[in-house]
Parts: sequence; C-alpha cells; structure tokens
Amino acid sequence: MTPPSVTRHDAAVGRSFLTLGVGEAVARIVAFAATVYLARTLGASLYGVIVLATAILLYLTFLTDCGVDALGVREVAAAPNALATLVPDTLGARFLVGGALALLTVALGLTLLPQPEGAILAAFACTLPIIALGTRWVHLGLEQAGRASLGRLLTEVAMVGVVLALVRRPEDLALVPIAHIAGEGLGALLLLRLLPRAIGRLRVVLAPQKVRALLRASWPLIVHAMLGLAIFNSDFIFLRIFRDSASVGIYAAAYTLISFFLNLGATYTMTLLPVLTRVRDDRPAATALYDGALAQVLAGAIPVAVGGFLVAPRVIDLVFGAAYLEAALPLQILLWSIPVALIRNVSQGALIAYQRQDQLMLTATWAAGTNVALNILLIPSWGLAGAAAATLLTEVLRTTLAARYARRLGLPLSSPWRFRRVALATAAMAALVWALRDAPLGVVVMAGAASYVMVLAAVGGITFRRGALPDFAP
Repeated sequence: MTPPSVTRHDAAVGRSFLTLGVGEAVARIVAFAATVYLARTLGASLYGVIVLATAILLYLTFLTDCGVDALGVREVAAAPNALATLVPDTLGARFLVGGALALLTVALGLTLLPQPEGAILAAFACTLPIIALGTRWVHLGLEQAGRASLGRLLTEVAMVGVVLALVRRPEDLALVPIAHIAGEGLGALLLLRLLPRAIGRLRVVLAPQKVRALLRASWPLIVHAMLGLAIFNSDFIFLRIFRDSASVGIYAAAYTLISFFLNLGATYTMTLLPVLTRVRDDRPAATALYDGALAQVLAGAIPVAVGGFLVAPRVIDLVFGAAYLEAALPLQILLWSIPVALIRNVSQGALIAYQRQDQLMLTATWAAGTNVALNILLIPSWGLAGAAAATLLTEVLRTTLAARYARRLGLPLSSPWRFRRVALATAAMAALVWALRDAPLGVVVMAGAASYVMVLAAVGGITFRRGALPDFAP
C-alpha cells in the first residue's frame, strides 16, 4: 500500500504540473501557430534564417541564465526565507552577463557574421538583458505554478500578436525579432510584479563579484546546458554547412512538432524538482516519487511516439503544406526520442535535487561529442534523416548515462514489465489508427487518443476519481 506521504507528494507534483503544463501547452500551441505562419509566409529558405539565428540565441540565453532556472528552483525550495537577498543578487548578476553578451553579439553579428543571419541574430540578442530579469525560477521554487504559467502564456501571446500584425511577406523578415523582444519583455514584467511581498522593494544589485559567486556554484549546470543545446541544435548548424538554409527550414518543421512534447517534459521536471528536493532524505518517499514520475511520463509519451509515427506524413502536409513533405521521415525518426528524452528529464531532475550537477555535465559531455561525430558521419550521406537519426541515438546515450547516475543514488528505473498495460493500450490505439488511415486526420487523432485512454482504464493502468487527479499505475 502506498504511504499517505508519498501520495501527497505525487499529488503535489501532479497539481503543479497540471497548472504549469496546461499553461505551457497552451503557450506552445500559440507559439506553434506563429511558427507555422512564419514558415508559410517566409518560405523554407528565409524561415531557415530565423531557425539558425534562434538556435544560436539559445546558447546565449543559457549563458545569461547562469544555471539559475534549475539551480534557483532548488535554492528557493530549500530556503524560501532568503528571497530578499537571493533575488536581487541573482537578477543583478544575470543582468550583467546578459548585457555583456548582447553587446558582443550585436557587434559580431553586424560586422563579422554572414548576412542576413548576422543582423537577425544581433536583433534577437537585444532580448538577453530582458531574459536576465526573468523570475520564473522564483515562482517555481515557491510552487506557484499558476503564476509561472501565466507569464509563459503572456510571452507567447504577445509574440504571436506582433508577428501577425507586422510580418505579412518575406520582406518583413527583419521584423520577427521585434515580436520576440515584445513577448519576453511583457512576460518578465508580469512575473516581476507578481513576486512575493516578502522580498520588499526589489532593487537589482549590479555587483561583478556576485557574478563570480553565481558562476562558481552553477558552472556545471551551465556547461551541461550548453552541451545539451549542442545536442539539440547542432543538427541545424551541420545541415546548413553540408546542405542549405532550405534544408534547415524543412528539418525545423519536423523538430517544431517534437519540441512541443520535449518542452512539456522539461516543464514536468521543473514541477518535480522542488518536491523531490524536499523529500530527498526520505529514501522510500523519494524512490516512490521517482518511480511514479517515470510511470506518468511514459504513459503519455509512448502513445504519442507510436501514433505520431503512423500519421506523420499527413500531419506535415496539413500543418506546413506540400513544400515541407520532406520533413515527414525525420519526424518519424525524431518521434522515438520523446519517450527517451522524458525518461532523461526525470533522471536529470533527481540529479539536480541531489546536487549532482557534476554528473549532469559528464552526461552531456559524452552525448555532445557523440552527437557532433554522428552529425558529421550521417548528414552528408543521409541529409535530414541522418540528422534525425543522430539526434535519436544521442538521446539514447544521454538517457542511459543519466539513468545510471540516478541509479547510484538509489533511484532505479522501473521494470519494463510494469508498462505492460501501456503497451497493450498503445497496440490497441495503433490498430485503430491504422484501420482509420483514410479518415480525416482530426477524426483519426481523436479516436486514437480516446481508444488509448479507454483501454488503459479498462486494464487498470489509469484510475479516475471524483475530485482528484487521475492515478497512473502503468
């Protein structure tokens, strides 16, 4: 019988993820609409320029973050009474880093980098000081998932609104970064306004010594994040080197659909982290929480991978149009990275909670080197499919290492036999999707999802109780 304390912890994670996850999902859907609009309006080649610029911007964003989005959540959860000192010092340190990176990027983008990529990157870099002032980590550490979710949603809605208002033709390429600046600015301002009153009058402390102190504590997470980004978007860079910007745009169409689910997985990790941090010294509770988290993410990820594989060509055609049909095969390959990556997210959350950032860094180091080698080996011969295969194989390696490190902490992976109900429900869903392959896509997707939930409930894999979140027992 599950101890009441474990049930409470699972419920806390579930409620927090439901709040944050719904907001994240809606925000991602809004952002996805903007992505589709830009891909169709700009065309594959110019859309590839945006993709490449934003891929580089992600590296700069993680440098600006200084590891706070993960480390800060843990620190706030562990010592919420220290916010009055922690928040001003952290924001000030990040602002100094973000401002310096913005100035450097603008200078390099306008003088040394090829155009128009350099100019677009320079414009996007103006968001870095704004991102530095973000306080989503504070709200997540305090388990105020609703506020974090609202900030995320406002950011995406503002971006989309500006994109739809300003970008009407390929010649409007230079206006896309303005939407990014507006969205990030409004989202950051909202979350600053919603900070707890206990912080008092917020005064950002601009002290270089605070930067050094922050980097000393967070550099393993920064390295891990940078290497993770190398894994995430080095395929875009190598596609641009070995192919062209149109290939980058087409591949991005496939990856955009995948990133929606990967970001939900990362969101789940952020809701798991503060709860796991509190119970890490209670081994039975921590093990049960870890095991339950794995069960929940796989119950959602496996049917997505299988069902998505079966309908991938139709999804690409419907969403992006016939010009992007070449993205169907890489999408089918990348879909299998979703369950793999979500297992990794849970293991990474455990490593952060147990202050093993060094092991995260080692995991990413091995994976990043492997990814670069695979991209160089596979992309010249196999193009988009080679890039997708390199990503999937890298995720398998990265997840294997993270799970092994988590096991050393006493947090082993669940037995595959535990997921027999998920496998049965997924098989039933796949059979129905295949039988309905000539039906309208919307009907196929809804029927497949409904059949999966019904079969999973029938075999005892999920239980619905009035007034409570669904209970997964995959």
